[in-house]
Amino acid sequence: MTIARLFAFALGFAFLGSLAHAQGPVKGVLEACETEITTYCDQVTPGEGRILSCMYAHEDKISDTCAASIVDLADALDFMFANVANAVALCAADIEANCSSVDFGGGRVLSCLKANADKVSPECQPVVSAFSEKFGLQD
Repeated sequence: MTIARLFAFALGFAFLGSLAHAQGPVKGVLEACETEITTYCDQVTPGEGRILSCMYAHEDKISDTCAASIVDLADALDFMFANVANAVALCAADIEANCSSVDFGGGRVLSCLKANADKVSPECQPVVSAFSEKFGLQD
């Protein structure tokens, strides 16, 4: 997959700019691409995929480390979208019982399930572990 396709994929979900408390692959992009973001996108207002759009416009100038972190982010997004429906089905009762007051987005529900691991059903525990590992919520 080319860098352009990876950017387009990530842009479609506006994932990067919306996480102020970024973890895992998002944090990896922010760290690995810090120079590029500062150099080429410093005047861009974060959110709604604008930073990634700016990075896409300068894709011929980004470092291999930054490009590799974007590949990691795309892989994490692939994992999330391939597994989220099954994860919600397996963990719906646990979400309702333990995290019903938690707002969706930004990994808050996953963090809540992880914090309540002793109350999470055996069917949901592997889901929480897999998503926690993929999105950098390991202890």
